[in-house]
Amino acid sequence: MKQIGFDKQFTLLAQEAHLTKNMILSGFDLLLKANFFQDKDGYFYSSFFNISIGMERLLKLAVVTHYMLTNNYSTPTIVQLRNKFGHDVKTLYDECVRLMPEYHPLSTKQPTLDTEDQALIGFFTEYAKDSRYFNLNEVCEAKMNRSPLDKWLDIARSVYELHTPHQVRQKCAMDLLYSMDRQGPPNSFTYYLNESGHPMTVFDCLHRQYVVQKSAPLVIWRLVEVLRPIHLLLEAMAHKASEYEMSQGKPMMTIPHYEDFFYFLLADKAAIKRRRRWLDIFHG
Repeated sequence: MKQIGFDKQFTLLAQEAHLTKNMILSGFDLLLKANFFQDKDGYFYSSFFNISIGMERLLKLAVVTHYMLTNNYSTPTIVQLRNKFGHDVKTLYDECVRLMPEYHPLSTKQPTLDTEDQALIGFFTEYAKDSRYFNLNEVCEAKMNRSPLDKWLDIARSVYELHTPHQVRQKCAMDLLYSMDRQGPPNSFTYYLNESGHPMTVFDCLHRQYVVQKSAPLVIWRLVEVLRPIHLLLEAMAHKASEYEMSQGKPMMTIPHYEDFFYFLLADKAAIKRRRRWLDIFHG
């Protein structure tokens, strides 16, 4: 929707920022709902879809805005973007990290991803490029590749174990066993198979659900930490754009104030772990 006093490109960039924001926030909400053995598997796929697209679009906003700022507001072509980046979240992220010193010249510290954050970037890169149609592709041409759900379970377990003290994990597992002893069901084998093809016990299923539930807020916290530097980069780009537009006497604003869209990426760990709704809170 066009507005008086704003360039057409402003409207397009602002709408892209709205879309990106909602994709990321709805992806967080869906991840908090997703779990196994509860008819909630679809939430995983919807979450992966939204988060991967949201990350890609956030990073491309920075890349396109940088190009405009360094080329007198001319824009890259679709072919240029597709050939250089495609849907490659990792390549886009690395490009944005490369740009940071140009917009934060006094900062000597660039974001570095540790192993768990690299795994997250790698997962969403693969999902955006190759895994979105995994189920149908595997049906039509079985390659025995690992399912995105199996790969995500690895990430969920890793994040849960890394950020949950051993004694807490042990106590929670024992509490689950005691609860089963008191209330049932008995710890018998189920019809579910693990990735190796072995039948899972009732405890295996319930403990997997527990780990996935507890890991989701921690994963969101790590994603926020990974994307926060991109928010700060976009904020710096918007300020530079304002200065440029004023110096050139441009009558209409072209680059939006991106900080108005992605401020949710400033949330701290404690708030993230408590939050159970994202889109409703930050939509307004």
